[in-house]
Amino acid sequence: GTADHLPTLQQALDLVDGRVPMVVELKGVPGRDEGLVESVGEMLKHYKGKAAIMSFDHWLIRDFPKHAPGIPGGLTAYGNDVKLIEAHFAMLAHDIAFASYAAGDLPNRFVSFVRERLKMPVITWTVLDQPAVDLTFRYADQMTFEGFEPDLVQVA
Repeated sequence: GTADHLPTLQQALDLVDGRVPMVVELKGVPGRDEGLVESVGEMLKHYKGKAAIMSFDHWLIRDFPKHAPGIPGGLTAYGNDVKLIEAHFAMLAHDIAFASYAAGDLPNRFVSFVRERLKMPVITWTVLDQPAVDLTFRYADQMTFEGFEPDLVQVA
């Protein structure tokens, strides 16, 4: 218990002040997140640096082009089963610019298609060790990692 608290998104954007690109992951609650994409889109529109948004939530992704125009939007995803893969393909109709995919679910046909055919960047999550780094750079372009210094890993 401390008096410390997490900053709001606006406070974080003001603190960073455009010095680094920001990627904001939106997590919604169906029926309780009305205006979330619009609000975040408005904040990012005024951010001095580069910014992107991403989400697992398909109903939020559908709002990206309308409420966050000009801000790259991405699909955060996982899985290999047919139902999930088909749902991911459906998100291509909503102008996503990149995908962030669970490293342990690579390779798969969705990631192969967007990366090879559409030339869409693919990020993996969450990379924790060298085998996941190896998998990332075989099937994707970049990684979300934790628990190690990226300079200490080998990239083939």
